[in-house]
Amino acid sequence: MAIEFESVALYYDADGYVEPKPARESAGRPRAPGTPAGLMGRHVAGKGFLDGLFDSGSWRRLVAVVPDAPSAQSIRSYWEEKLGGTSDPRSLEVVDLPSLRGRFLEAPPARVLHFPVPPSPTFAWARQRTGPASFSITGVTHTLASLNGVTALGSLVTAPFEEHDALICTSEAVARMVRSVTGTYCDSLRDRFGGQPRMIPRLETIPLGVDSEEFRPATPAERAQMRQRLGIADDEVVFLFVGRLSFHAKANPYPMYRALSRASRETGRRVHLLLSGWAANEMILRAFHDGARVFAPNLRITIVDGTDPEYRRPVWDAADVFTSLSDNIQETFGLSITEAMACGLPVVASDWDGYRDQVIDGETGYLVPTAMVRDALSEASFRLILGEVNYDHFLCECSQAVVVDENAAASAFARLIADEEHRHQLGRAGRERATRRFSWARIVSEYESLWRELDERRREAEASRGGRPDPSTTPACYPPVEVAFDGYPTTFLGDDHEVIADEDAVERLDWLLKLPLTNYAVGRRSADPSALRAALRAAEAPCLLSAILLELERAGVEEPKRRPTIAWMIKYGLLAHVPAQDSPEPGEGRLVGANNGRA
Repeated sequence: MAIEFESVALYYDADGYVEPKPARESAGRPRAPGTPAGLMGRHVAGKGFLDGLFDSGSWRRLVAVVPDAPSAQSIRSYWEEKLGGTSDPRSLEVVDLPSLRGRFLEAPPARVLHFPVPPSPTFAWARQRTGPASFSITGVTHTLASLNGVTALGSLVTAPFEEHDALICTSEAVARMVRSVTGTYCDSLRDRFGGQPRMIPRLETIPLGVDSEEFRPATPAERAQMRQRLGIADDEVVFLFVGRLSFHAKANPYPMYRALSRASRETGRRVHLLLSGWAANEMILRAFHDGARVFAPNLRITIVDGTDPEYRRPVWDAADVFTSLSDNIQETFGLSITEAMACGLPVVASDWDGYRDQVIDGETGYLVPTAMVRDALSEASFRLILGEVNYDHFLCECSQAVVVDENAAASAFARLIADEEHRHQLGRAGRERATRRFSWARIVSEYESLWRELDERRREAEASRGGRPDPSTTPACYPPVEVAFDGYPTTFLGDDHEVIADEDAVERLDWLLKLPLTNYAVGRRSADPSALRAALRAAEAPCLLSAILLELERAGVEEPKRRPTIAWMIKYGLLAHVPAQDSPEPGEGRLVGANNGRA
């Protein structure tokens, strides 16, 4: 029986869902290409997913778990922009981290919490307090090549993730990478400790989507207008690349330059290469220009700022063919590939990572073979771990060991340059595939279908386990301080221990509450003078600590704050511990928290 899908919770860090705005010069002019912009594929993917979730999701309530105030403001602004002034019955609940325990963990308002990155082990550990079946946790991969990205995959094995949790991979290549890394880690754990360690959460492959209404084939008028703006002649065949301009961490343009230059000479046609993106610095941008002059002197090449609204979407209208010959392990899925297909453009892409999931060779474009030399990078990851190279240099080394077949690329380019009808044929097939397989409506439907299946498993686990874990031993990754550090104090004071108020406690109380030296961490205990005085009156004669707890309850102090309040009163001598073996004599028996001095 299908479970009604009502609520979904997103871990909403604005950096995961908001595209950074392009930097502008002080005069208000568009920044020159090459000025750092910070726009990454994960920003575009996160924004697209959020739009798709709002436009196509079946949920009725969105719970946004936010790490900070700017993120809270961001999701509220987005909500107002999307739904403000409409009669949409859906609702938004924003939960910040300080209120997470009471407003989410204790009684989850949604049965799935989704992250714009791989699922957080921190939340898996925290979930132990209320039971591992209280809600599901999911997350999605983007780049996993960094040291932190790879080592974090180990938490899928060692953190308390469940079968009703999932890591969503954007391509089969990424899923294979995750299996390889976690499998190797499991082998290591098995060798050290025995047993059968394994990755318990589900591994699911769901691609990223595209807005096929925003990205669509250009009309003749739109094509003519954009080509005129860019100074492109009617007889030029335009090849477009869209993406970050980074020869070491995205795609080295060398095989693209060489292959296009050869194809142009072989066909006798004029070719215009249009690069739309941004570079981290002027050195990188200059390298693209210098490489073009050396390796493709017969091509006309134009580079535009792909983050500028003037070009970001309209630049697609000028193109005849899209190409991206990625050779970098930080790539996982080519959003620009699906955007190109949605725009009705044939695609020439490297047979690399998620690209091969997107392009159907010979039907929507061509896949260019790639190769790596066995053992050429055998020391690279080890040196990254040791810090002998940083992440950027690591990507440089990896890129230099990946080969893109220049001959195959030139052959594909030449065929598309020479045959306009073939370009249109592949473009139409690409458009059909993009709208059918990669529409956000379908992608969101796959997410919600997965979440329903996970919730069914969660409910089964909840029914079979029953009860709630013992809070005194969870989370296991960092047990309560009294458990982890039980060997530190001489003794622990329990509810059956006696305490007595110090003779001048009431007089010193006001000073202790005024001084920063003594009155800090107030949020975890009561600083209400009336409640504290009531506790002191109850302890004018020796009484059990449990009696003080009862008095604080009567005074309206919340349960989690009662024991910390008593500990504070003992720490500063307002209350003193009475040893069990003796009845206190005047001036005696105040061995813990005794203080006969005045503030």
